[in-house]
Amino acid sequence: MTPAYLPFTYLSESTARMLTALVGPVVIYQPLATSIPESLRALASQGLVEIRTPIIRDDDRLRAALAEFTDWARMNPGKSTPGAGFFSQRQGDIPFFDETAINRIRSDIKRYHQTDHQADQEAEKTEAEFSARLFLALAQENDQATDRLDHDLNRFKTLEKDFLDTLTDTDEVGFSRQTFGAQIWRDDPGAKLTMQRIRAWATLAIADDALPELLTTTSRAVIDALLETDGGALCFQRLAGIRLPLPTAGAGPALGSVLADLTAREFPSSDALSTFASMAAGTESEPAATVTLFAAAKWTPSSVIRRMAPATAVASGKNEKTESVGHTLIVLVES
Repeated sequence: MTPAYLPFTYLSESTARMLTALVGPVVIYQPLATSIPESLRALASQGLVEIRTPIIRDDDRLRAALAEFTDWARMNPGKSTPGAGFFSQRQGDIPFFDETAINRIRSDIKRYHQTDHQADQEAEKTEAEFSARLFLALAQENDQATDRLDHDLNRFKTLEKDFLDTLTDTDEVGFSRQTFGAQIWRDDPGAKLTMQRIRAWATLAIADDALPELLTTTSRAVIDALLETDGGALCFQRLAGIRLPLPTAGAGPALGSVLADLTAREFPSSDALSTFASMAAGTESEPAATVTLFAAAKWTPSSVIRRMAPATAVASGKNEKTESVGHTLIVLVES
């Protein structure tokens, strides 16, 4: 099974290794093929992620917008007034005076109106794709900055811990090492502009020629947003949740066989869910992650992603092969 990382276009090395250990290497979509972060390229070379760029139109324009975002409005002029194409084609003619048949006039107007309408629709789809990619590119820069900050904070915490460990006699005089060594709160990156992230990501995903058969995320906010907005329509339901020990490197995806079984069998599979529940961590001291399974019953991955995407998103005509998967699993992994 091929899992895709929802709805982000960037992930840290630690997150990539955790997801690979649990569900296998994840597909990560990129808004711009020529601006893929070096850290993601390194993860791809190690087989931890698979990078895909389903949309490659308007790359020069997107790069220009990213380089000078404050002038984005100037780079996106408004569309021409509907019907202007009809009259521009008739410049130099005496309007209708040489037309003797009313049907000819009607068909002429209809033909130009349809042409203009179709061009308007194509322009709208192109703008929607561009906006989604621009949003994701900017979000990716923010996520990278947050990852660098987290890395620096982790280094600080390590130095702080090493320093506090040297103060062997301070507890006797009322100094608590635990107080100063408290954990630093980190926000869920999916908690900001959640639905915009989901819809922009789905715009890329639906254009993929080979849609993934499984969705995975590390954001509780994303799951909550999906349950709130599309939960009823997509029959989203929580299947089970456990605290799962992190497997050793090279052991293969811990959830691989369970997820494949849940997908292949008639939904839901009580046997597979029992197997999943039996994998729970034995002790609190074990390195583990909290894994929760959600599913959209009787909704294929392509139909779920189509539902997430805006109406103007353009789907690939080659991604119907995932229709063999009769329902869509979403795996929430929280460290």
